[in-house]
Amino acid sequence: MAWWQLELVTAVVLVAIIVVLGPLIKRFGRAYAGDVFRQNPRTGTSYLVLMDFAYYLVFGAYVMFVVQFTKDPLWSATVGGAQLQATTLRIGGLLVLMGVLHGFNVLSLPVVGRLLGMGRTASLDQPPTQGSDFDLPHRPRPGSADA
Repeated sequence: MAWWQLELVTAVVLVAIIVVLGPLIKRFGRAYAGDVFRQNPRTGTSYLVLMDFAYYLVFGAYVMFVVQFTKDPLWSATVGGAQLQATTLRIGGLLVLMGVLHGFNVLSLPVVGRLLGMGRTASLDQPPTQGSDFDLPHRPRPGSADA
């Protein structure tokens, strides 16, 4: 096999890993994100959409960084041990990067959810200031003394 054929296969494998694992991570992480953002589901949905964009940008950039367009001087004209080692390192690097970033996201998501939830509850607990753009007419709640 020529050196460029393995490079082509490597690029296809990297893209396939990204395309397959992205939706799997999202599918299994939805319930977790739903628990974290249960007080404000719209924020959770927006956060997941932003994480999808970040996912494809980061890993798409990784593929662009590691793809080889010219033969490395250490490689032979046909596939040898040095090229196989480089290929394995690139695929393993993608998987390690995915795992580390996914772990960071899983560990930091409750903190982000709590911070965003606190800002949301704080703004709901405080009445708007007099004369503000958000000064809405008072509507009594059903069953309250004002009704």
